[in-house]
Amino acid sequence: MLTWNVRGAARPDESLLAMVLRRAAPDVVALQEVRHGQARRLARRLGWHQVWAFKHNAWTPLLWWRAEGVALLSPSPPSDVWRACLTPGVSRLSFRRRVVVAATVRRGGDELRVYDVHLTTDDAAMRTAQAHTITTRMIIERLENVVVAGDLNAASEQTMLDVFATRGLVDPPGDPTSPALVPSQRIDSVLVPAAATVIERRTPAGGPAWAALSDHLPVLVELDLEPRPANPP
Repeated sequence: MLTWNVRGAARPDESLLAMVLRRAAPDVVALQEVRHGQARRLARRLGWHQVWAFKHNAWTPLLWWRAEGVALLSPSPPSDVWRACLTPGVSRLSFRRRVVVAATVRRGGDELRVYDVHLTTDDAAMRTAQAHTITTRMIIERLENVVVAGDLNAASEQTMLDVFATRGLVDPPGDPTSPALVPSQRIDSVLVPAAATVIERRTPAGGPAWAALSDHLPVLVELDLEPRPANPP
């Protein structure tokens, strides 16, 4: 599972984005601040499928291709797609509008339900409320093997994480993800089932080459959905 805020408005090099994703070889990718055309072209380069949700468009509707959103990319076709706005009343023109998209993807013989989120900046109470919206949907869906990935805009914010913990999700420790040039804060995460085994959590060290792609770094989490005994025989 890989998550990455790719800052699509800056028009990053899509061939390099695709190269990073191909080398990481995740089962599913959650992207934030990505334009629909970018998501489609990335999926096409990888031979994958994609689903996208509109976040905002600060430009005239005539420039519809400049709209930003969140997207899930996967080798298997996403199914049971759910999209929601997390900031009711915020204009579709405003960057402050926040959204989530969820879909079920195949991972080997398993099905994985993935929520791709982009939470509010600089308002802890609002982020907690947005977490409640997402976990309420989880209660309705009553599915197993659920992962939340995205730009949470908060580093180890316990109140928000406690909300996700009510659905059995935890935040594995990791390295800073922003800014990409000299990373100092971890605001991008993959929340995984507490019973799963995290095999690896990897974030690049950052630097000019990464900063040329985005102001965030990608986060790759490899997990085994089957819990492992503490002391195997």
